[in-house]
Amino acid sequence: MREARKPVAFLIIPALGVGGAERQMCELVRHLDPDAFEVHLVEIYDSRRGEARALWEDLEALPAVHLHSLRKPAGLKGYALALPRFLALLRRHRPDVLYGFMGGAYLALAGRAAGAKVVWGIRRTSADRATLDAFDRRFAPWMMRLSALTHLAIFNSEAGRRSYEAMGLRSPRRLVIPNGFDTGRFAPDPEAGRAQRRTWGIPDDAPLVGLVGRVVPVKGHATFLRAAARVAADLPEAHFACVGDGARDYVASLRALAASLGLEERLHWVGEADRMPAAYNALSLLALASTDEGCPNVVGEAMACGVPCVVTDVGDAAALVGDTGRVVPSGDETRLAAEALSLLREGPEARPRRAAAARERLCAPFRGDRLARDTGAAFPGLRT
Repeated sequence: MREARKPVAFLIIPALGVGGAERQMCELVRHLDPDAFEVHLVEIYDSRRGEARALWEDLEALPAVHLHSLRKPAGLKGYALALPRFLALLRRHRPDVLYGFMGGAYLALAGRAAGAKVVWGIRRTSADRATLDAFDRRFAPWMMRLSALTHLAIFNSEAGRRSYEAMGLRSPRRLVIPNGFDTGRFAPDPEAGRAQRRTWGIPDDAPLVGLVGRVVPVKGHATFLRAAARVAADLPEAHFACVGDGARDYVASLRALAASLGLEERLHWVGEADRMPAAYNALSLLALASTDEGCPNVVGEAMACGVPCVVTDVGDAAALVGDTGRVVPSGDETRLAAEALSLLREGPEARPRRAAAARERLCAPFRGDRLARDTGAAFPGLRT
């Protein structure tokens, strides 16, 4: 008897990289059941160089995952090269479902004519159009109209679902599936943390508060720096780290702000970290100062490493930390500093309890295998 054909799932993303959405895509690909689906990861741009190469090679080693790069050149004209390659993949593999992350939603919609179900993965909140970049502001109304052609929208946060519905989302089905985290990779490792501190030039016993994320306005670096100055005034031994990179001019403006606040000797601009688990383990506390988030990966990854968090009340950040951390209004550097000081001053008996509670909160409902199970079960017409 001829074996039944497994459903074919195409997961489409602009490019592999070190960002939160990219890491979530990798978690999903790693854990999707290979007995239930034939899994294909399609990246639009070519990321097989630099730091992203390690991600590509990691996924390439998985025997049940098929990787494709459309190698799209930059700009809209690049689609003239990428789209024929994508259509050729559709003809060759005949996918049953097209799941588009971020910019991948455009190609997922283009593939609807192939008869596949279309799923739009939405990983941000955008009710405030001021948080959108110029491209998204221009095309958001069109995407709301085109969303009527999708079969399902999957959000990683309740806040994202609410904001997109307020913008006029027309997807007939909407589902919230929280992020999943690799709690094996992201785990407490004090020795790795101490080694990372030595690399950064930070004393082992210094309180260290870190902000992890792209250096862009939405991440609230200016609020973080002003809060850091308040913490430093009360806790002179404290150090601060900004992990991530961004546009040169914007980083320069933040460095000038830090200098005006007297933070030069204790603020560390460390750029992109090669080993994120070690970077989290180096921290005494993670600060999220963002003005817009969905389900923030950096908070979950830090908690999995046993690092307590103080977060702004954006997206589902408060639901993620629960009672293991602190929540403050967005843009309020006074409250951010006060709650950070409160956590940093906890006694030697309270700190390990809080660290254990943070990790425990991540290890059940937010694992990568649960992300994949819930996503696979949600694919339209592909429930197993």
